[in-house]
Amino acid sequence: MKEIMTPMGIRLKNARERMGLTQDQVARLIDVNRVEISYYETGSREISLGKLAQLANLYGCSVDYFLSVDDSDASGVAVAFRAENLSDQDLEIVAWARGLVSDMAVLDDVLKERGN
Repeated sequence: MKEIMTPMGIRLKNARERMGLTQDQVARLIDVNRVEISYYETGSREISLGKLAQLANLYGCSVDYFLSVDDSDASGVAVAFRAENLSDQDLEIVAWARGLVSDMAVLDDVLKERGN
């Protein structure tokens, strides 16, 4: 029987692929087994909010993007690099930088809303 992917699972897989990362790389970066990443992407297993936040940070997206039910596109941060030649430490730095830029974008939006 073929599994039907959930909207969250599809978004998780698409975000990972946009980053050019394998399931193995993502699993090492958030300290889970590769099979867990597969389960999250297929919707076979529920993901904790903590792990979802780690993935959102890694992918430069908001947690809300993965939880939303509408078809709006990710407002993630675009970063171009070749993931296949990067060490895990390099990937951690890229993930940290994406998270930082994403957080700055959210802060900028909040300040614009407040009129500052």
